[in-house]
Amino acid sequence: MKEGRRTFEAIIFDLDGTLIDSAPGLHAAIGEMLAERGLPEPDLETVIGHIGRGAPTLVERSLRWAGADPTDHPDAYARFRDLYGADPLSGTTVYPGAREVLATLHNAGFRLGLCTNKGEAPTRDLLATLPLGPFDAVAGGDSLPERKPDPAPLLHVAEMLSTAPQDVLYVGDSETDWETARAAEIVYAHVEGGYQRRPIADFSPYLTLERIGDLPAAIKDS
Repeated sequence: MKEGRRTFEAIIFDLDGTLIDSAPGLHAAIGEMLAERGLPEPDLETVIGHIGRGAPTLVERSLRWAGADPTDHPDAYARFRDLYGADPLSGTTVYPGAREVLATLHNAGFRLGLCTNKGEAPTRDLLATLPLGPFDAVAGGDSLPERKPDPAPLLHVAEMLSTAPQDVLYVGDSETDWETARAAEIVYAHVEGGYQRRPIADFSPYLTLERIGDLPAAIKDS
């Protein structure tokens, strides 16, 4: 739902579920970590439902789904991190149109940022290997003490872009992204078809996109 015509100087993106589909690789690593503990392995849709608040929460939710107390598996997150970190590109794909969108916006003069709950080092490795960008500022889930939906990471990226929050558009795919944008008082564009599987309460994004490739035209027409 649009809230009046806006112009933007910078656009900040979420990563997983917005620009890339990394769920298959996360699913494989979670499944192996649980199987090593003799626990049931979730299907892909279950793991997708656990994505959004960072890898530690993904592991905790997966353990609870499997009927395990996370406190009984203090090494689970480290093991998951090792498994996923050994092959983070396995099953990871860039959504159709994402590279073109970034190039179009960059060439149009927008400052581009990335704000994700994925760790900063693996994020930068993914961006370089896929390749995906260019980004003028990147913040990962371990770049600050806070993670999304706390507004601090998003505001940090805006500051690195030397852009006031009111001149930023944040693009995401999940309730976590919506809550982050709202807490930061930054305008939000929602991409459908990502990892959000349930309706979002009090949901009123500035833009709703069927696919990431629709973003440049939607900004121009907004």
